[in-house]
Amino acid sequence: MSPKPNITDVCLITRTLDESVTFYTEKLGFTPRSRMPGFADFEGPGLILALWDARKLTETTGVPGQLTESSGHGVMLACELDSPAAIDETYQALLAKGVEVYSPPADYPWNARCLYFSGPSGELWEYFAWNTGGMPGVVPATGATTTSVDTK
Repeated sequence: MSPKPNITDVCLITRTLDESVTFYTEKLGFTPRSRMPGFADFEGPGLILALWDARKLTETTGVPGQLTESSGHGVMLACELDSPAAIDETYQALLAKGVEVYSPPADYPWNARCLYFSGPSGELWEYFAWNTGGMPGVVPATGATTTSVDTK
């Protein structure tokens, strides 16, 4: 059996590369790592965030990129912050930078305080922090869950 693949990069396909680069550098504070025609990537904590222009992806590889806006989100990127208070502070900072969020931070049934917003090509972002008691539903090595949370 071959080893499990190590995910090193998350690559978002964008319809507006320049707008996306601006969003990730100026509004979310990512540090650029490389930039080429139709492509950019950013340093991340243990992971590279990359952007491909949809047209350049198709032109270069033959793989079709989504060129029109969809009616819903196709990918969500989740970032764990240190505390529920950090979620509230980040919300204020994002608003000050002009990021449109879906609603103010809220506590959800899975015991997390969360904040949701979209990137320039419809990618959904979730910033979350565990409330007191931490993450529910942790699966022990045996495969049985230790707790249950109703997410309805």
